[in-house]
Order: sequence, then structure tokens, then C-alpha cells
Amino acid sequence: MQKYDVAVIGGGAGGLVVASVAAQLGLKVALVEKEKLLGGDCLHYGCVPSKSLLRSAHVAHLARHAADYGISVSTADTDMHKVNTYIHNAVKTIQQHDSHERFREIGCEIYTGSAHFVNAHCIRVGDIELHAKCFVIATGSSAWIPEIEGIKSVSYLTNEDMFSLKALPGHLLILGAGPVGVEMAQAYARLGSRVTLIEQAERILPRFDRDISQTLKRQFQSDGISIVHGVVDRLQQQDDVRTVVLDDGRELSGDQLLVAIGRRPVVNELRLDQAGVEFSSSGIKVNTRMQTSRRHIFACGDVTGLMPFTHVAEQQAGVVIANAIFRIPKRMDYRVIPAVVYTEPECAQVGMSLEQAEQDASASVIQFDMQQLDRAITDNTTQGFLKLVVRKGRIAGAHAIGHHAGEIIHELALAIQENMKLSKITALVHAYPSYSQLNRRAASQYYRDSLFSPFAKKLVQLLSRWLP
Repeated sequence: MQKYDVAVIGGGAGGLVVASVAAQLGLKVALVEKEKLLGGDCLHYGCVPSKSLLRSAHVAHLARHAADYGISVSTADTDMHKVNTYIHNAVKTIQQHDSHERFREIGCEIYTGSAHFVNAHCIRVGDIELHAKCFVIATGSSAWIPEIEGIKSVSYLTNEDMFSLKALPGHLLILGAGPVGVEMAQAYARLGSRVTLIEQAERILPRFDRDISQTLKRQFQSDGISIVHGVVDRLQQQDDVRTVVLDDGRELSGDQLLVAIGRRPVVNELRLDQAGVEFSSSGIKVNTRMQTSRRHIFACGDVTGLMPFTHVAEQQAGVVIANAIFRIPKRMDYRVIPAVVYTEPECAQVGMSLEQAEQDASASVIQFDMQQLDRAITDNTTQGFLKLVVRKGRIAGAHAIGHHAGEIIHELALAIQENMKLSKITALVHAYPSYSQLNRRAASQYYRDSLFSPFAKKLVQLLSRWLP
């Protein structure tokens, strides 16, 4: 039996933040991870490899369109072995920050294996029991596999398989047009695969603004991606051919099938009932201080089922540290968290949705198109726009699609968080030409009508009498 101040279950983004800070503050920390490597799903099967793959796809696409920029390129063939090497090198470089050696050096004791609760104050890892004053559950999530007829007899891929394929798929079928589905669709289409994207909802990226979805759809059509809307009835496989049968009888066949319908929290092996921790298929129930139904047991990251983003997991980990270690009653605020999809063009949103704005009489929406932005013109990246939701002269929400939208959104997130007036954005000098000017140009639209109103014109005419 080993005794600790803090026991962290899960070596992903959230768990590593808590373990690192707690250990460096001098607490005795146990870090439990069932996989051999630390870093979690984001590092090995999610954020990092997917963005590396998208980068390779972007280069391939740019090479094929080099003539648009006056450059002649003879070939843009994809070598999946070299693409995989590029991905692996990116993961390996970041892995150095999440190595066992580094965490042992700062004072963490690491246990490799699956953990489960024996009671509210004890967990077991293999044959070892760990007792702790405080527990942090950060076991993340995994791909959700729906109960579709025939799925158990079909060989399919998940996000854990997409970054080590030995050969480029000839025809890749993708179930689900959420963030994972659309990113993988564009990546493999631009690398050279034929791609069919299948979505039950009426549009891709259904949680984003409708106009963003439509703009991305047009880009996908330009990329040669087939988008099919319908309900999957069953799956079947004959030799190496996978077939998706829709409930209206349509059949779609390909040599690879990716299931990207959603994710579910990893809770089944934890035996949470033995610790008295409330949970459901949606995740572990937590309050705004990230406490579970047992006050000394905290949870953060995807396992809570609340906004499954790495940056949210890290923010939640900070709330855990404040409450569990420093006894500061810090609370999690989900109102100002940006969401980004890293397609090309990128999609980003933060704050009040456009649907909410439609129901709020005090809210208005202003829009500025990328085609009017000088930097976008110089780069030939004029597809997209920025919409700002404004309430009483202050930014309440932002929705963008365009080149570097995932970077542009953060200035607007800060404006929402600090309840800034639009005038603060327009008063800030933005370098020319830059993509960040999009924010200032959009904000300026809000004042355009009042600036050039009949009253303003009459005032200027009056004042002009005293011009030198």
C-alpha cells in the first residue's frame, strides 16, 4: 500500500497539468496511465497527428495549385511512408515534454496500468493499492462505435488508426461530418484519396453557423469530396470492399471505412460506483469547481463530457489545482471558450451563437468578408468571412471561416471575456497587411451607419464653416 497527497488517473493533457504542478509544489503525487507513453489521445491519436497530416495535405494541395502563384511543379505524389514519418517526428518532438523521465524528475511516481477504485480513498493498479487524500480522474474519451447492423463484421478505422496507414486509401468512406470527419475528409482527399463523407444531419459541421457549413461544403466540392446526407441502415463487407447501406436503399462502397460519429468518456474500468462517484454514459458529473459527487475526487477533460477540447481540459485542470491544492474557490466558466476546426479554410467560433442572437432583441450581427481583406487578396485566400454578434456595443460572439480563423478568434475571445466595447477593437492599431485586420474591419462596420448618417453629414457641414 502506497500513500500520496494526490493520485492522478490518466496521463493526457488535463492529468499531466495537475500532476506536474502538484509535484513541483512539493506534494507526493502518483500518476497512473494505462498506456506505455504519456500524452494521451490528443498527442498520439488526435490533435497533434491530425494537424501534422493536414499540413502534409496542405502542401500537396499547394503543389498541385502552384501555377496559380506563377510556380511550376512537376509532381505532387503522396508517399504515405514519408507522411507517416513526418507525423511521427512531430509527435516524438512533443513527446519529450511528456516523457516518463521528465515527470519523474519533477517528483511524480508513475504507474503503468489500468486503475480502478477500491473505495473512495483507494485505487488499485495491478496488485498495488494507492491511497490518496485527493484523486483526479482524467481518463479522457474514445471513439464511439454506434450499434449499426453489421458493424461487428466489418473492418473499420477510428482516429487511432488514421495516422499510420501503410497505403493511401483508394476510396475512403467516412461516417460523421463533425470536426474529426471533416478534417480527415479534406486531408485524405488532398493527399489523393477519393473520399465520401456521410452525415445524418442536413449539413456538415452542424454545430457551427449554417453559412460556415455551406462555405466549407463548397470548398469540399472543389476538393472532389462527395457529401452524402442520410441515415445509415447497415454495413457490410465483401473481401476488401466495405459498403454503407442507407435507409433509403443507397449503397456506398470503398476500400476503407472511418467511423467518426462521436466520442464517449472512458469510465467503464474505473468502478466509480465503489467510490460513490456519480456518472452516466455522457461522463462523470462535476460541479463548476470540477468536484465529483465525492468532494475529494475531481475530474477534468473529456471524461466529464463537457466540451471535449484539449484547451478545455487544461483550463479545467487549472480549476482543479486552485480548489484541490490552494483551496481557492475557482469556478469553470464555459461562456468564452473558442472552438476551431482545422480544415482549409479554418472554422472558428466563440461566445454567443447566431441562433441565440436571433432570439435576443438587443443583439445584432455584422459581417465582413475575407474577399475585402487586403492580406487575403495577396495570399489568394479570399474564401470566408467573420460574423460578430454585438449586444449594446459590445462583442458577445464571433463566428469565422477563413485562412487563420483559428488564430484570429482569440482577440475576439478576449474581447468577450473582458466585456469590451467594439470601440476598443477599432482603436487598436492592427499591422497592415495582416489577417488580424479582419477583426478591426468587421468592428468598424458597426459604426459605419452612424458615421455616415444624415445627422453626421449635417453636423460636418455645420462644422465646416469653421474650417481654416
